Formats: sequence, C-alpha cells, structure tokens
Amino acid sequence: MKYWQRIEDRMATQGIETITHKATIEDGQRDNDFYIKIGWWRGRPVSIDVTMARHGEKMNNDTLDIHKSALPLVVDLRQRILENTRASLELICREASLLLSSRRCKLDDLAELWRVTQMEPKGHCKQVEDELGDRVNGPLDAAAKLFKLKEAQWEKDMAYNYSEDEIEGMIRDCQEALEERPDDFTGWERSFIEDIEDNNETTHLSEGQIEKLEQIWEERNCG
Repeated sequence: MKYWQRIEDRMATQGIETITHKATIEDGQRDNDFYIKIGWWRGRPVSIDVTMARHGEKMNNDTLDIHKSALPLVVDLRQRILENTRASLELICREASLLLSSRRCKLDDLAELWRVTQMEPKGHCKQVEDELGDRVNGPLDAAAKLFKLKEAQWEKDMAYNYSEDEIEGMIRDCQEALEERPDDFTGWERSFIEDIEDNNETTHLSEGQIEKLEQIWEERNCG
C-alpha cells in the first residue's frame, strides 16, 4: 500500500492529529478570519486546509469614499471576490495535500510556493508579524509566513517515535517483500535490508536508519 493510501485509510478509520491556527487579515474595511489546519501522521505534515470564515466584523463603510447609492454594488462585488478566494483556497489546498501525502513536498516547499501570492483579502495580520512587519498579500502569503515561524516547533511537538515492535515489523515486511520480488529493490536497498536486522539486534538504530527503513518500506509497498 502506497504512503498516501495508508494516510487515506488512517483518516477514514482512526483519524490523524491536527494543528489549527486562527489568523485575521485586517484590510481596512473589515477583519477577515481564516483558519490554517495541518494534518500530521507519524511526525509528518500530510494535509493542509486554509479556510476563510463566512462571518466577520461588519464592513467599515465610513472608510469607503463612494456614494451611498453605490454601496450595495461594492458590498456585492466584495462578497463575490471573497467567494472566489474561498473556492481557490479549497482547490489549492486539495492539490497541496496530495503533494504532502505523496511525500513530494514539505511545508518549506509550500511556503516557497505560496509566499507573496496576491489574493484578496490582503492587509495586516498580527499572527505572522516578523522583522519585516505584519502585512500580507493574502491568506496564502499569511500561511507561508506562519509555516516559517512555526514549523520547527510543530515538528518538535508532533515528532513520532517508532516502537521496537513497529521497527521489527517494518524490517520483517521489507525482508518478505525482498524475497518475493527482489528486482523491485536497488542493490543498495537489498544490502541495507540484509544488514538492518543484525544492526537492530546489536544496537539501537539511528534516526537516519529508521527514516531510510521507513522510506523503503513505503516506496516498495512492503507490508
């Protein structure tokens, strides 16, 4: 079973751990609340959702330099823009979650893709204020800044330690898969799997060894 399939199965049966942050973009007319929700599985971010709230502070009409008769049109136009933002965020996050769950990118990669992305609403977001200030170009830019500010702490808080039983299970699965279809493995992987059991019995595996074991286990569809 591929990595993303394991995640889908986990989400459908037991669920995964999540971290949610609320942030607000003040654009001069109203406070726009949005929520950034990240799903984690075995110490890795595997899903992302950026959702704008449909409620918020009432628009400050006094700051709009327009005739009162035009106000309904402006309000309607603004609502349409925000609805487009919500729809765009849903689509973008769906694609980003697929990349995360297939291990094709990390939060750092999303931050690079999303930073300075122009999208309404834009303005001041105190939750992501740094040495450059608190102004953002939209929800994706705010999310990118939040990743940069929080990722190290998130990884620490959501770290996953495999039990001995889980490690032994992965070793056993890899050995069985290697016996059944050796051509699916590279020469280095075959050597690694043959040596890893002895290493695990004589000493604790390093984080790097466990990570490589897990990678082979997932990529070669063991288990």
